[in-house]
Amino acid sequence: MVKPTAHTPEALVIAPVTNATRNAAFEFHRSTLGEFMLPVPPTTFQQMVEARQMVVVSRRGQIAGLCYVKPDGKELDAVPRWEFGGLHLVPGLRGRGLGTLLSAVAITAVTRADPKPVMGYVHRDNPAGMGLLVHGLGFVVTDQKVRLGPDDAPGHLRRDEAGFATAHVLRLPDAARAHLSDGLEHIGLDVDSPSVPVTLRSQ
Repeated sequence: MVKPTAHTPEALVIAPVTNATRNAAFEFHRSTLGEFMLPVPPTTFQQMVEARQMVVVSRRGQIAGLCYVKPDGKELDAVPRWEFGGLHLVPGLRGRGLGTLLSAVAITAVTRADPKPVMGYVHRDNPAGMGLLVHGLGFVVTDQKVRLGPDDAPGHLRRDEAGFATAHVLRLPDAARAHLSDGLEHIGLDVDSPSVPVTLRSQ
């Protein structure tokens, strides 16, 4: 993982969502549901905050990006796994390496202590699909899939002609997990308490 650089760098801070920043993070989450986030009710949001399963990137003191990984609570089967629930950056920060970094922080923070598989649905407006997780972070696709019916999470997920949304279950090999951890340590970020300034290359 390479720390973005620039001749005129933009100062950003990656940090976990805490009770002090929860309200601002939730408002950011609600405002981006039309983009790539999956809806999360306030009680679940608070649980993720307390479990430190959500990280944000701030620019000039304002939240400019959010990513979370939470336990899969749909109880569609008895297989435990994490759910990569969403990643969103404001338009000016996209395509500059920050999404991969933010996802790596969120995923590494939860899977280091509890290395369950990770599943992810594809948002209907997301042209990249699962490419960030598979190609950017080193996950491999397993033969497991989880399907949501037409009445589940309406209006947000990419669906087939019958109205079903399919989540692919991914596995992070030990070598890929170690690579992510080493990359985060290289930029001085402790996934147990992620809070670090980063610089971002100019567009």
